[in-house]
Amino acid sequence: MAIAGVLVAAPSAHGAVKTPAKAATVAERVHTEALVRHTRPANRTYTVRPGDTLSSIAQRFYGNSADWTWLYHVNKSKVSNPNNIYVGEKLQVPYDPPANAASYAPKHAKATTLTSSARKLSGTLGCSGLEALWEAAGGSHAEAFIAAEIAMAESGGNQYALSPTNDYGYWQINGSHGPALATFNAMGNAKAAIIISNNGHDWAPWTTYVTGAYEGRC
Repeated sequence: MAIAGVLVAAPSAHGAVKTPAKAATVAERVHTEALVRHTRPANRTYTVRPGDTLSSIAQRFYGNSADWTWLYHVNKSKVSNPNNIYVGEKLQVPYDPPANAASYAPKHAKATTLTSSARKLSGTLGCSGLEALWEAAGGSHAEAFIAAEIAMAESGGNQYALSPTNDYGYWQINGSHGPALATFNAMGNAKAAIIISNNGHDWAPWTTYVTGAYEGRC
């Protein structure tokens, strides 16, 4: 390592001579950088937006979508499944992830959960897809069929259905429930339906159930 103020750089191809930095200048810069690192918090907080995934958040902040495993690790107290993050959630995003963040494998995490399985349970879905989504979100198997029928009656299986009365997604969750429940996120929308219906035991909030319009949709 060259000691500042002792060695002089060799002339460049154009004959210019690079002047070494003064020791005092180097010391000031190191001191300043140390102060910045000391005063900057270890984490910043990010609020999840519609369409976000751990991969997209990692890409935004670190320039590498594979660093989602590190985000999952630091937020595992609130994110039980890396495929399920919800609008409005506040996640910790460290400023300085480890050099091997992209290869970090948190216990129980599987990279595949953010790829093929997620895509199969989103977009325009038919009855079987809606049943699978309901159960994947934690819904009762016994109520999955009627849940799918109601979703078909409400949205036609369209993930991004939005009614004039501010109802969102497959199960047309009304905006009055707040952004955490009234979301276009496939898994989040199913979770909301499970919560509002008491896991399929109370479908009264859905007009298509009250009128019987859901019957025969699947």
